[in-house]
Amino acid sequence: MITYKRLIFFALFLFLIVGGGLFIGDYFQKTTEAHGGHSHQNFHQMLNLTPAQYSDLRPIEKRFEEKKALYENQIHLANMELGDIMRQEKSYTPKVQAAVKKVHGAMGHLQEATLVHFFEMRAILDEEQAHILDDYAADAMHEH
Repeated sequence: MITYKRLIFFALFLFLIVGGGLFIGDYFQKTTEAHGGHSHQNFHQMLNLTPAQYSDLRPIEKRFEEKKALYENQIHLANMELGDIMRQEKSYTPKVQAAVKKVHGAMGHLQEATLVHFFEMRAILDEEQAHILDDYAADAMHEH
């Protein structure tokens, strides 16, 4: 009975982890109706970026997209590995725990890359634009 409860707890915990990972991965790709946009590009337009800011933003976006793709792939592979291990293990074993840590590690790297992207982007903005970005990020965090 205890194993059954542990498995249910683990499944719920895994669901929360995966949900958090999806949020992090989509953080800068989603905009809400409240922000009037349907893409990350629309958000950039909402900031009314200058040509110089767009130029400064290109390498920031390129680095982020590359890191995001890398870490999303790592999350996907780690989740697949976890699924395979869960088929073999019938309880919350050290193998399962290690696989969960691998998923967490990839998610942590993605979150860190997202935050670096946010602050690199913020650094090229003027005060008014930075305020818009801050509000957007705070609102997005509250919605999820």
